[in-house]
Amino acid sequence: MVPEEHPKAETRSPGALLKTGREAAGMSVEQVADKLHLLKSIISSLEKDCYDRVRGDTFARGYLRNYANLLGMDADEIVGCFNAARGVVARPEPKVARRREPLGGGRGAGRIGMVAALLALSGAFLFQTREPVSPAVSLAAQEHVVVETARLKQPQSATPVQAYLSRTN
Repeated sequence: MVPEEHPKAETRSPGALLKTGREAAGMSVEQVADKLHLLKSIISSLEKDCYDRVRGDTFARGYLRNYANLLGMDADEIVGCFNAARGVVARPEPKVARRREPLGGGRGAGRIGMVAALLALSGAFLFQTREPVSPAVSLAAQEHVVVETARLKQPQSATPVQAYLSRTN
């Protein structure tokens, strides 16, 4: 019986699986760190299964998942190996619902549209509920208006200064 050169994935550590995958992809630690926007020391720590430099199990799971996705590996398998090594009971992770983008563009455009619609509805409501002015009232109001005009008589030979002085006296 010949011993297996590569043990089954379930018995291998997540770091060893990722390192093997990185080497198979022909990538260096620096390239992976660059793509994932992480420090090279964190990538090395993940490959060595030394999670002291990582800020907790939640971050470690996220880093392992992103690393596996970068290499085209099964991220759930890698995270499952991590959970098994840490003694965490596997429970289904809740799926996060994606937010829908508003149809009218950004949020600001939707708000402006809502304000414009409310103003239009308010204007229509006020226009419909106003009291009409009866024609009799408007004619009566016009009858009581008296316009007085006076015509000043100016002498024909008066200069503008004399005409002004004659008006003020």
